[in-house]
Amino acid sequence: MFTARTLSLKKLSFSLLLVVCILSVWALIIWFGGESPFKGFYYIIDGSLGNHYQILSTLNKMVPLILAAAAVAVPAWTGMWNIGGEGQLLLGAFGAALVGFSVDFGVGLVNIIVALIVSAAFGMAWAAWPAIFKIKLKMDEVVTTLMGNYIAAQIIAYLINKPFRDPKSPLAQTPYIKSSFVIPYLFEGSQFSATFFVAIVIVLALFIFRKRFLLGYEFEITGSNSVFAELSGVRVSKTKMLSMLIGGALAGLAGGLLVLGMTQRVMQSFSPGYGFTGLLVCLLAFNNPLLIVGIAFLFSVLHTGSVNLQLFSSVPAEISGVLQAVMVLFVAAFKTFIVGRRDG
Repeated sequence: MFTARTLSLKKLSFSLLLVVCILSVWALIIWFGGESPFKGFYYIIDGSLGNHYQILSTLNKMVPLILAAAAVAVPAWTGMWNIGGEGQLLLGAFGAALVGFSVDFGVGLVNIIVALIVSAAFGMAWAAWPAIFKIKLKMDEVVTTLMGNYIAAQIIAYLINKPFRDPKSPLAQTPYIKSSFVIPYLFEGSQFSATFFVAIVIVLALFIFRKRFLLGYEFEITGSNSVFAELSGVRVSKTKMLSMLIGGALAGLAGGLLVLGMTQRVMQSFSPGYGFTGLLVCLLAFNNPLLIVGIAFLFSVLHTGSVNLQLFSSVPAEISGVLQAVMVLFVAAFKTFIVGRRDG
């Protein structure tokens, strides 16, 4: 008889096995690329964790990945798929930038809080319509949220090229936010700020919410058996809707924190695909908020360290994309294997 603890341990063991398999294939790819796997991993680790500035840069890159992954995880608890994190993040970033360059409430902390609330609201609004289409019209939310990413990207491209383009810049971007909206850096020479701790607090809050609150339990039973949840008195449609709104807010918040803590504006190619990478992080973490932090760290190490790998080895520049593609393949294979065993 399987207990919840046994199932959690099985999921953890699957995640660890998956990471080992991915690292093994990475070693082979680096070797085929003309470099010793040991040297290759050394360059990656040295480039991401070699000194305190690189460590801070790696931690900084975790922030959007953690929140983008959480934006997938929360709806997944209720059986919903939020693939629209990229679009929600972009709109959230624009919302924060819009507030940051157009108004000023006189107090820095108030400015930051308002901008983050607006960014969460923008992301939430972009997650609302796919949820409504799913609940009211039975339209597949995977399709609508995925479409929403490309629609949002085109909306942002128009906004930063036309009505909200910075007249002082030759590039397509919004004006810079006012200095009172910038989240201060904690260390000189690094962009590391309190955004990292905000992301960690949010993840811990989600973990506690899932395990200790009645609504978190309702999320769980809605995702595992919506018929049973309905018979138990759970308002399934509203629960699914709420989970999608929370997911959208988290993705929007990721965009807001990026603007206030790093870029200070929204420009063309603002996101290198944080929303899609967050989806992979979430799948690897099996929707577990605490595991999301560890997997996001692994991805961040790869992103930061791959630059060093390209500089000091014979491995081609495209290797980072190949390594990420390996993750995609293994995640898909393991998820299919687990679902097949469960259904069988």
